[in-house]
Amino acid sequence: MNKKNFTKGSGIAVLAAAVALATAAPAVCSAGANAQIMAKAAEEDKKAEGMSLKTKTYEHEYKFKDGKIYKKLSFKYPSAEGDSEAAKTFNDYYKKLLKKWKKAAKENLADAKELVLQREDDVFYSDEVTCEIMQNDENYVSVLLSGYSYEFGAHGMPYRYADIFDAKTGKKLSAAKLLGLTKKQLNEKVRGLYLEQFDKDPESGFYPDRKDVETALNETDFNKNLYYLKDDKIYFYADPYLVGPYAAGFIEVSVDLEETA
Repeated sequence: MNKKNFTKGSGIAVLAAAVALATAAPAVCSAGANAQIMAKAAEEDKKAEGMSLKTKTYEHEYKFKDGKIYKKLSFKYPSAEGDSEAAKTFNDYYKKLLKKWKKAAKENLADAKELVLQREDDVFYSDEVTCEIMQNDENYVSVLLSGYSYEFGAHGMPYRYADIFDAKTGKKLSAAKLLGLTKKQLNEKVRGLYLEQFDKDPESGFYPDRKDVETALNETDFNKNLYYLKDDKIYFYADPYLVGPYAAGFIEVSVDLEETA
């Protein structure tokens, strides 16, 4: 190939490469922009999730020398990841709660030891707590710990630890503060909701006598952590036997988070 033809051919090749590069450039830019958008969306989703939580479990078995169990304990609780002040405050609360729970769980060890020793089967006392995150977003974290204590008899006794936290500080929040009510107003509102529910359907789990239900409600302070947050609604609950029989479980009423007195 002579120099003239080579130069001509090279010019065509260079032009083709330039066209290909120009065509590919928008695609490359588009891919880069999409990656940035996706990264930003992922970061926003991460923020919307609130605290990064995992669960921990404390377990212990009390045994006789022969290995027979007389009480078994299990306590699952949340733990916030990271070293922020909010995570520390949140975690300190559950460390203290675990310590309090362990102390209470030891109070009937002597009874458990004595009664299990009299039995020939492998049944023993137990106390188990499970953990459920009811809401976790950029504003609030709501945790419901559900316990079940068994000390023989026909059945055990369920109980709850329910708390709502500020996701930014890790500090506990009260239902009264969230709803913009005084403690007195909150009790009046919640008791009224229970009685409304009773009047609409007296057979929905309540005791049959309205007066008994009303008396029990008036003696209950719903400010004492008898609530959790889920889907931006605060659910208040009455423990088994309070306003209904054991089989009815925890009877609940709810208030929208944005609702005020």
